[in-house]
Amino acid sequence: MLGRGLEGWKEADLPIRSIDADADSAIAPRDPNALPSQSAHEHTFLPGLVENYANQRELPLKRELAILFVDIADSTRAVVQKEPEEALAFVQRFMGIVTDAALAWCGDVKDYEGDGALLYFESVMEATQAAMAIRDSLAREDPVEGTKLHARLSLDVGSIVIGIIGTPMRRSVALIGPSINMAARLLKEIPPDGIIATAAVVERLRQEAPGLADRFTLLESRLVLKGFEDESVTAYSLRG
Repeated sequence: MLGRGLEGWKEADLPIRSIDADADSAIAPRDPNALPSQSAHEHTFLPGLVENYANQRELPLKRELAILFVDIADSTRAVVQKEPEEALAFVQRFMGIVTDAALAWCGDVKDYEGDGALLYFESVMEATQAAMAIRDSLAREDPVEGTKLHARLSLDVGSIVIGIIGTPMRRSVALIGPSINMAARLLKEIPPDGIIATAAVVERLRQEAPGLADRFTLLESRLVLKGFEDESVTAYSLRG
């Protein structure tokens, strides 16, 4: 449905609110160093994917989603060694780029955690395009106080359960599934500016976008991921 962007959104009769470009509440160009204001929600005109899932049917539910994990490469030097205010501005600039790419490719951001983020998409092709857009945008960014922005990105696809966790006092919507754990673990297997994907992602791309699938190179050896049990994984890297 969302693989065709706004047209698919309209056909599904999902809510869309128009923006009056002359109104005071019109969206202004994003200042990468600006912090969210109390009125930031007024600038939101497309609800999140999880919000729409929850509105359409009762949770929990299961969907097949493409998962994209992204984090700041060399975060100790880029973030931890900075003063807290400087680190916040640095992470905000990074996450602004990540969020813009997710929304531009019909996806969404589920969680921001420290120096990383979890993104999800209904299309593997669009998740891959978002990963490429993030890498390209960071390559064009000027250094921030002498520090260049770099990211590591990982992709997987699979069945995800979307449900409520917590208690009535504190609760949230969670995405649970093996592909989320796999994508998180794959992040540790690539250098800065690298994009890594599972065999499932590349196989799906061969159906959705063969030209894009051809840009992935099979890693020479199967990765052994450390966890509760060593796990051997076939993975691909996306050429720059």
